[in-house]
Amino acid sequence: MCHLPLPEIRLQFAAVTLADELNFTRAAERLKITQPALSKQIKELEDRLGFAVFVRDQKRVELTESGQVFVRGCKDSLAILERAVRSARSMQDDIQPVVTIGHGPYVDPLLISALLSVHLPLYPNLRLRMESMFPHELTHSVLSAELDLAIVDDPIENPLLTQVSLTAAPLHAVMAADNPAAQERTVALESFDSVGWMMFQKRVNPTLYDRVLETANRSGIAPVELHHYLSPHEVVQLISENFGIALMPQGTAEQLARHEIVVRPLSSKAFSVSTHLVLRADQSSRLINEFGRAFLKRAIPNAKQAEASGQMLLCL
Repeated sequence: MCHLPLPEIRLQFAAVTLADELNFTRAAERLKITQPALSKQIKELEDRLGFAVFVRDQKRVELTESGQVFVRGCKDSLAILERAVRSARSMQDDIQPVVTIGHGPYVDPLLISALLSVHLPLYPNLRLRMESMFPHELTHSVLSAELDLAIVDDPIENPLLTQVSLTAAPLHAVMAADNPAAQERTVALESFDSVGWMMFQKRVNPTLYDRVLETANRSGIAPVELHHYLSPHEVVQLISENFGIALMPQGTAEQLARHEIVVRPLSSKAFSVSTHLVLRADQSSRLINEFGRAFLKRAIPNAKQAEASGQMLLCL
C-alpha cells in the first residue's frame, strides 16, 4: 500500500483557520503568528499536497474546490484528535489532576483569589496552571482545549461554549485627587473633555474600546491626547505628571486608589464590563466541572439562585 505523506497538524490548523477567516491578517492573529509566517505555512502545505488550497490576490482569499474538500477533512480529523486529547486528559485526572485556567490581563483580583481558594476533597493534590491572554485568545484556547476554562470580559456568544455570568461593573476613571470630577460619586465622559486619556489597548476589549470612543465622538468630546497602557500601574506616574485620566475595569482601578489617586465609576451603563466563566459546552471531565461549580459558589454570592436559574449548567 502506498502511503501519502500527511501534512503536519500545524499546517492543517493554519489552513482551517485561514478558511474560517478568509483573511491572512485575522487568521495570523488567531494563530498568534505573523502574516508572513502564515503565508509561508500555506505555501509549504500546498507544496506538500501538490494542489492549491486557496486562491488569493491583493483583495480576496477563497478556497479552491480541492481546498474545500481538504479543509473539511482537516476539521474532521482535528476534531477527532481533540476529542482523543480531552478523553486522555480526563483519564489522567485522578493521577495528575491539573486545571488550566485562562484570564484577561485586567481580571478582578477577587476572582483570581476565588480561583486559588478552591479545594476539592476528591482531588487533594490538584494543581492549577494559570495563563494570561487577550479575550479572543482565551475563547479560542478554550475551544481548542488548550485551556480547561477561562475568565473572559464581554465574550462573544458561541454555541460551542458555556458562559456563566460572574460580575457586571461599570468602567472606572482613575484621576488625580485634585481633579474636579473627584468630588463626584460617579462621573461622565463629559467631565474629561480636552484632557489626556489613558486607555487599555483595543485588543483587551474591542467592543468596549470602540463604544467609549464612538460615544465621545458623538457627544463632541475629545481627549487632548490618547495614550494606551499595558500595565495598569503605568498610569500612576502619568496621572501624577498631569497627563490626564485613565479608564479601566473596576477591579484593576481599585488597586490604584491611594491618597493622591481617586477612582470613580462612569455613570453611563453603556460602559459596563461583564465578566464570564467560559468553558466548552461539551466539557465531560468530572474534575473540570467540579472545579467550575466550586469556583462559582465562591465567586457568585447568590450561587444557589444562579444554579436554579440555569447559569451553572455544567455537565458531569
